[in-house]
Amino acid sequence: MWPYSTFEDLGIPGPKPLPLFGNYLSYGKSAGEFDRECYKKFNKVYGIFEGRQPILMVGDLDLIKDITVKESNNFTNRRVLSGQGEILSKGLTALKDDDWRRFRSTISPAFSSVKLKQMALVIEKYADNFVASLDKNAKQDVMFNMKELSGAYTMDVISGTAFGVNVDSLHDLNSPFVSNAKDRFNISLFDPFMITISLFPRLGKLLQNLGVTLYPIKAVEFFRAAVDNVIDMRGRNEDEAKRVDFLQLLLKAHNEELDEEVSKEVISKHGVSKKDIKRESVLFWLGGYETTANTISLTTYNLAVHQEVQDKVIQEVDAIIKKHGKLDYDAVNDLHYLDMCVNETLRLFPASQRFERVNKEDTEIRGLKIPAGTIVNIPAYAIHRDEEIWPDPEDFKPERFSPEEKESRDPYAFLPFGSGPRNCIGMRLAQLELRFALAKALQKFRFVPCDKTVIPIRIKNTLSNQIEGGVWLKVEARA
Repeated sequence: MWPYSTFEDLGIPGPKPLPLFGNYLSYGKSAGEFDRECYKKFNKVYGIFEGRQPILMVGDLDLIKDITVKESNNFTNRRVLSGQGEILSKGLTALKDDDWRRFRSTISPAFSSVKLKQMALVIEKYADNFVASLDKNAKQDVMFNMKELSGAYTMDVISGTAFGVNVDSLHDLNSPFVSNAKDRFNISLFDPFMITISLFPRLGKLLQNLGVTLYPIKAVEFFRAAVDNVIDMRGRNEDEAKRVDFLQLLLKAHNEELDEEVSKEVISKHGVSKKDIKRESVLFWLGGYETTANTISLTTYNLAVHQEVQDKVIQEVDAIIKKHGKLDYDAVNDLHYLDMCVNETLRLFPASQRFERVNKEDTEIRGLKIPAGTIVNIPAYAIHRDEEIWPDPEDFKPERFSPEEKESRDPYAFLPFGSGPRNCIGMRLAQLELRFALAKALQKFRFVPCDKTVIPIRIKNTLSNQIEGGVWLKVEARA
């Protein structure tokens, strides 16, 4: 029955869909594990349905390279779920073709090596605050939820580096910045509204027009107001306007277009409008919080339950401090074994279990016919746990990312930040945040499990790696 014959007509295998629901109910407790089962059963390339929407799942590494890199001009765009609200449905992650390229090129300078080195001074300050919070917990000998602490740290970093705002979440774990950001990510795949917009996209648009959206309007409006305040402050303060951060790059692009007397119609279609600035700023503020906080939490968990690995990281941190004299930008970028531990954590728990592309034209790649408008989904979680690529895939083994191991492995077997020109733009900033927080912490402390540590850790079936029950640990001062 149409459209459930889509993949059968193309000769592509896949699990049998149910009327109305397609394969959506098979996500069960984990969409990632469903992907993993299908990846094995159907030899890496298969078709599924979310409601009546066909989705081509591509786990073959050569095809992934072709789709995300070689054919990236055809596979430029992503699917935009209806009902997400204006911020998510019109922001950078949803922009198409030239609009996406324009915005990407506008904000890319914010993540250059020179700019990251400047940001390092701000990040280091917040990493010291992070360590001070750990010190307080160590002295009181208490268990604490690392997710709460790391979330406050990443909120402070993104606020300080991208917007020049000190929100001081580490001194107030109930900060409205953190609490509103949490609401944005704590959405189950089986949330009634999520099911509705996945199975009935047109209904999602109708609900959005009525003011009902997937993400809490209150949380989005909080960050929109925060952006308004920062923009207003920069308009009144010349020193603030001299910053070269994410927000100022957008403001500069907007002002230059106005100075050139480009018509309002052109600006609305091709330039950077004030509405664009607010939308992208809110999206970036929210996006800079969750995934990095999760990775810090999950890395500390892995170190706590693998003390022999933590010993090696501590030895490396001590050696690097001896070599550089302190933990600054150059020093933390010299922590290769720490990077291996972070990468192994991202292999086990990629920031996004899947990522998507949509093609504009009919194409055939390596014998695979892909009609125009097909949603192509890359199952990163399943690839990261492929036994043929990663022996003993459930085990935490940082040595998988040694130079020798990486050299012998297809680079498209590891996709924690997506692939190709549309990969995660904040990847290098996130890596710098991780290095500073973990290195500074391990300079003084050791992470250890406690009575509330859940082993193995459990991930909620949400849109991001929400950790069930948090990551409860203790820290001990190093001898």
